[in-house]
Amino acid sequence: MDLKKVNKKSNSPSADVNMDEAFLTQLVNCLPMGAMIVNTDAQILFANSQLSEILGYEDSELIGMNIDSLLPAQFKANHTHLMSQFFVNPRKRLMGEGRELFASQKNGKQIPIEIGLNPIHGQQELVLATLVDISQRLRANNMFQRSIQAAPHGVLIVDQAGIIQAVNQSLCKSFGYSEIELLDKKMEMLLPQRYQGHHSALRHSFHREPSVRRMGVGRDLTALHKDGKEFPVEVGLSPFINTNDEDMVFVSLLDITERKRMETELKENNTSLKEFTYVASHDLRSPLRGISNLIEWIKEDLGTTTAEVEYNLTRIDDRIHKMETLIDNLLAYARAGKATPDTQVIDMHKLISNVTELLDLPAGMKLHKDIQLNTIVTAWTPLETVVRNLLSNAIKHHDSKEGTIEIRCVAENTLCHITVTDDGPGIPAEAYERIFSLFQTTSDDKSGSGIGLSISRRLAQTHGGRISVSSNEPQKGSTFHVWWPRFARKENL
Repeated sequence: MDLKKVNKKSNSPSADVNMDEAFLTQLVNCLPMGAMIVNTDAQILFANSQLSEILGYEDSELIGMNIDSLLPAQFKANHTHLMSQFFVNPRKRLMGEGRELFASQKNGKQIPIEIGLNPIHGQQELVLATLVDISQRLRANNMFQRSIQAAPHGVLIVDQAGIIQAVNQSLCKSFGYSEIELLDKKMEMLLPQRYQGHHSALRHSFHREPSVRRMGVGRDLTALHKDGKEFPVEVGLSPFINTNDEDMVFVSLLDITERKRMETELKENNTSLKEFTYVASHDLRSPLRGISNLIEWIKEDLGTTTAEVEYNLTRIDDRIHKMETLIDNLLAYARAGKATPDTQVIDMHKLISNVTELLDLPAGMKLHKDIQLNTIVTAWTPLETVVRNLLSNAIKHHDSKEGTIEIRCVAENTLCHITVTDDGPGIPAEAYERIFSLFQTTSDDKSGSGIGLSISRRLAQTHGGRISVSSNEPQKGSTFHVWWPRFARKENL
């Protein structure tokens, strides 16, 4: 760059810069960011191509321009005063530290910038101003902040000293604090007091070897609500370095109170069921077998007896048989609560055919099959049991010797949707839930145990599915719906 030409264009008598123009040209051109050299009259003497590109000017347009021309209108009024203050005591520093700075491009658009000031001492005081467009950095930071706020779980950002730098609303809700109450506070305030003492050492240990990981694997983690109550949490840690080159930790926190409560209830229910299974298998079945044996011995001892005695002995036999059937049904229900891990690729045509071949279908009853899904991956026996129960019920509880039953199978997203539709008497809407309870039936036929649907629901739920019933109105009958996972999932095994 020709300093003489610059000085001529600037038309400033003070532009007689006693400094090697080649050196100043090389100085601004070697910098990787926008750079310019400005004199005390706020005139641009040198500028590099990066600055021209950032501000949208041609290189030659910037030379001799008053620097106020690059400022948005709202910042021009005080700039002359600020610049004169800088030249009273020139020193290397960032401009407007702690404040948002903007530059005005040639097209009038304002962009956020960072400016560094470096005084050049000589016969005339100059300043080398470096300018960085931070638009992309601010956009990235805004996206990061929005991601934190939109996260469905609690998030807090903690610095190396354990000071909370950012939180989202989910975290505030979990702990009962407002954002203001948490920012710039020690994160130990979110821990029960018995953990606060040694948490600092754990935090320092993490910063020595930072890594993305779950916190407290194998242990139950507990957090402290503002009201003093503790609650269980899961915590994930992700170290990162912020724009100021500071070590930070992104902490994701999930309140698992509801899940823990459900796990506890499920554990208690399973324990009760195991105890019941043991009692039913040993303490009830054994005495019944003993009574049955005694009846046989009495019959042998009595030999020929009266019709009344024979009738009563037969009644005892029937009741013993019913009790044994009841125990078998209850044990079957208990076993239905345990998922079968032996998954395989199941041909749905074959499974449904296996079931229908064994059905005792009355001569006047028609069975239609509409199988639109070829295969699923699951355990064979539980699904076959559910399909058999539904088809058997449709036949057993039909109010006519003639009718039509349809079984349909289609894919619905990740589920297999099986429907069994009949044209029987239907089920009252108020009984839709009750029929899935143990020993419940809407039929007057006492031959049913009232346990088939309850076992079917339990099998479906245990293997990640669900079951329901709906009316065929305005047509006759009901439709049972079974949604069963098409693919094996870890949580269902």
